Amino acid sequence: MPRDAVMTVDVGNNTYAFGRTFETRGQAVLLSGYLGSIGFALPAALGAWAATQEPGPWFGRKVVSVSGDGGLGQYLAELTTLVRHGMDVTHVVLVDGQLGKISKEQRGGGWPVWQTDLVNPDFAAFARSCGAHGVRADHREDLDEAFATALAHPGPALVEVHVDPALV
Repeated sequence: MPRDAVMTVDVGNNTYAFGRTFETRGQAVLLSGYLGSIGFALPAALGAWAATQEPGPWFGRKVVSVSGDGGLGQYLAELTTLVRHGMDVTHVVLVDGQLGKISKEQRGGGWPVWQTDLVNPDFAAFARSCGAHGVRADHREDLDEAFATALAHPGPALVEVHVDPALV
């Protein structure tokens, strides 16, 4: 990740995974304060990208957003906005097939898990159908190349990573 990247991170289990696995080295990380704002990452990335276009402290920085599949599902059509305006944003979606944080809260409360399963598209294929770069990393050994190609792409890109919800 570029040291001066601007990163926007959603709420949910993906936030925990990001916090445990990503060590910042100068990157600016924008969070919503974990106030239940599922879907924050991609719209925040659009705003961060706009802030990098004018001369100032953020000028020219790479913008990367991270969400889960539930959060991206809230604003998935905004991929077309990225494409239409040539926004150089890379989005990483961690796919676990559920609203994992809500499932965890329900289990923690001793309640049955209710209405948290998701029916997802092939996010990488969806990105490509919108005109963005889309790549899927199915195995750990695929991650480096997937991230490298997405970050190097001169425009909108999406990296789809499937994760085990039990590990978050």
